[in-house]
Amino acid sequence: MPTSACLRAVLMAPLAVALSACSLWPFGENGDQAAANGAARPSIAFEVQGVEGRLADNVRAHATLASKPCDTAPAYVRALAARAEEETRDALRAFGYYQAEVSVALDTAGDCPRAVVSVKRGRRVTLREVEVRVSGPGENDVAFERAIANLPLTPGAGLSHARYSEAKSLIETLALERGYLDGRFTTSRLAVDPHAGTADVTLVFASGTRYGVGPVRIDEQPDRLNESLIRRFLDYSPGAPYNSSLVTRFYTALSASEYFESVEVRPLLSQPDGETIPIDIALTPRKQHKYAAGLGASTDEGIRGRINYANRRINRHGHRVSAELRASLIEQRLQGAYQIPRTHPADEWLSIQAGVRREDLDSFDTIESRLGASETKRRPWGWMETRFVDLNHQIFDVGGDSGTTTLLIPGLRWAKTTSNDPLYPTRGWALEFEVRGASDAIISDVSFARASVSASAVYGLPAGMRLLTRLDAGTSWIDQFDELPPTERFFAGGDNSIRGFGFEDLGPEDADGKVIGGKHLAVASLELEKFFTDKWGGAVFVDAGNAFGGAGSSTGVKVGVGAGVRWRSPVGPARVDLAHPLDDDTIVRLHLRIGPDL
Repeated sequence: MPTSACLRAVLMAPLAVALSACSLWPFGENGDQAAANGAARPSIAFEVQGVEGRLADNVRAHATLASKPCDTAPAYVRALAARAEEETRDALRAFGYYQAEVSVALDTAGDCPRAVVSVKRGRRVTLREVEVRVSGPGENDVAFERAIANLPLTPGAGLSHARYSEAKSLIETLALERGYLDGRFTTSRLAVDPHAGTADVTLVFASGTRYGVGPVRIDEQPDRLNESLIRRFLDYSPGAPYNSSLVTRFYTALSASEYFESVEVRPLLSQPDGETIPIDIALTPRKQHKYAAGLGASTDEGIRGRINYANRRINRHGHRVSAELRASLIEQRLQGAYQIPRTHPADEWLSIQAGVRREDLDSFDTIESRLGASETKRRPWGWMETRFVDLNHQIFDVGGDSGTTTLLIPGLRWAKTTSNDPLYPTRGWALEFEVRGASDAIISDVSFARASVSASAVYGLPAGMRLLTRLDAGTSWIDQFDELPPTERFFAGGDNSIRGFGFEDLGPEDADGKVIGGKHLAVASLELEKFFTDKWGGAVFVDAGNAFGGAGSSTGVKVGVGAGVRWRSPVGPARVDLAHPLDDDTIVRLHLRIGPDL
């Protein structure tokens, strides 16, 4: 064998032995299993004395030693214990404690080392001077002024580095939300004087130009509706100052339209077009036909069921057709509607309706046929106006009288609802006012005029309580009251009226003691509610009022009092009430309701 070959063999032999020995070490599959088992090994006992709460948690989070397992090499444990003193000081400085005294005691006896960190935190640094301002076009932006006024940085407060960083982040986030894409901090200074125990903050944010709303590109796949209709849902001004709330408004309007299965609204903040922000909207249409059925119950109607059909779009203009069959122990109804979206289709529609209805109550019976048209329009200050005209034919029996009446009823309705939460508000109100009437000079068999108002409000109270109020009032003008169908008279009683009495069981009575309804209505309610858990609560209430006037004898003011259970369901409060009428032989009446408060 050549000398060079022999030399290579001699040198390679020890390496081969070493590589063979490597197979005996816990590498590969067995090593991985050992590492996995190590993740569950107990950690070194790490105790913090002298501080608690967030301070103690931050010390543990900063200390490397706190996360090490018990079988860590002793030399490494001692090194980490020495490092823990400075790590603890860093953790305390984050909360403004710059003069803390820290000592670490390490006990390595036993199976697992134990470290005790003793802290004397000393005096906390407080903020002395705080200057936060915005320069440039955003200087007079009210949103910045409001945000700066509410920042977690105030003179005299204890220093917190996290709050300082949070303040910077809040301003930067707000700038992006309002279209100041070029905004940046030109001054960002936190000057701490540990010996004086004070700190000064200076933050100056140069907003740069506020970008506007750029091109809005719409991609509907597959294409089902005219783009002009979709754009009417967006309700924005091209070039207007950008605001992230616009994205939310676009998404909400398109999702609520029921035209689309999925809606994606994406502002291209990183791809501005000049000084505007383009917005891409991707839409997937819903199925054209919708079928639904439901079964429920309430004390007013008893067991009730419904079957619905809707054609969400019969053409590219977004026209709709719907039909519904409803049946309960007291009412059966079949109705249909043809709807046409108007200028602002999110809430403006022209609707043509037709239907038949039978209602059988203790107070009256009626069979009604109806053909009508209505149009809803936006009005200033958030009011919605509905103009309507109904051609109504009724065969009715109320008290001891029977009649047949045809009425052409035009009317106006104004409504507004405002609240801080659509399902569980702690502050809000709803108001609806309606006027309607008919004239025997135009098709109608009887002349009358009627006005009604319905108001409700919710007030948040201390200790997590709410006060709910309600008022329903109405009046009518008519000379021939006996010819007025019961649907145009006023009655009281029921789940949404005076609890403790049956549905529309209250009002003036005829000579035989049968309720025939009245010309006027006044009902008020007060309810105090308190939730004891996230889902369950209780309420006490009092309802009072009645229907008055007309051809019958007044039965006076009726009062119902009671208490109930409340459950926060996904669709609003579910209410189970037991109500006692104060001047009636009924001991208690059960009332069931579900749905939003306003």
